[in-house]
Amino acid sequence: MADSKTAPHAGADGLSEGEAPENLIAKFQTLSAEGDLLAQRRSFPEAIDVFTQALNIRPTDKHCLVARSKCYIQVGSAKLALADANESLKEDDEFFKGLFQKAEALYAMGDFELALMFYHRGNRLRPELDTFRIGIQKSREAIENSIGKYDKPKDFKIEISGKLRKNLGVLFQTTATSAVVAAPATTTTVQAGAPIPSILESTIQKPMSSKVESKLLGELYEDKVYLQNLIVDKDFVERPNDQIVDLVCDGLRFLETRVEFWRQQNPLYARKKGKKIVPRMERGLKKEPISSVKLPPLDSANRKSVKLSSYSKIPPPLAV
Repeated sequence: MADSKTAPHAGADGLSEGEAPENLIAKFQTLSAEGDLLAQRRSFPEAIDVFTQALNIRPTDKHCLVARSKCYIQVGSAKLALADANESLKEDDEFFKGLFQKAEALYAMGDFELALMFYHRGNRLRPELDTFRIGIQKSREAIENSIGKYDKPKDFKIEISGKLRKNLGVLFQTTATSAVVAAPATTTTVQAGAPIPSILESTIQKPMSSKVESKLLGELYEDKVYLQNLIVDKDFVERPNDQIVDLVCDGLRFLETRVEFWRQQNPLYARKKGKKIVPRMERGLKKEPISSVKLPPLDSANRKSVKLSSYSKIPPPLAV
């Protein structure tokens, strides 16, 4: 039997059996450095795997938890990023990096109000850092945009076809008629084809058009169209591959969350139209069409003076 005094065992800090504490500390530091390097190279899935190995050695290391949380945000897993940020704040609820990362995760999830609260909390602890002030500013702008800062959102008008409007009018008439029987003094009926009440009309939501999605997603819209066409492709449906199906569905879910996030953070009606860039040489100059420029008529005297003036400008020949 092995001596129990010399056999290593798992400790409270996550040290596994079979290795000396010194070796595990060196391994943890190596894995943390490798994860940081992969994150700098923007290899976020590989960095997450390396940070996970490091956290198996030290599950409560707050710096490693924050680093993995940043990678989770980059791959679109905001909930996992929030879980790591909360874990980093368990031992020290004033750990400013954990507070900032929690605010970033909440912002990525679209919870701008709660993110603003944690940005403010971090700013009170470390007012000299610009990251918290920038977070406060972008959260406020996102809240204003999602609520609707402008009075006339022209790009988002609900359009209801005549047939649907007629059917809804009949439906509302039936509901109103049944209500008249119960309370005739306080209810009025609505005839079929009449304008739909604003309360009923406000509950109708028009599905987002491809034009709006393309503006929100930008270059990613082509990827979404490709995935949507791939999932309904005839050859793909007849000979499905479970692994590819999972990847396509994950990609579509990620793009849907991005659409919803950008719709809340920066709606189209709140965006400023880009100004046309004018070349520096044309700034301050007003172009006039050639047809609008009027030249004085030339009589015989003016023609002679023009010819003489043109000859007078010719330089004299050089003396030999």
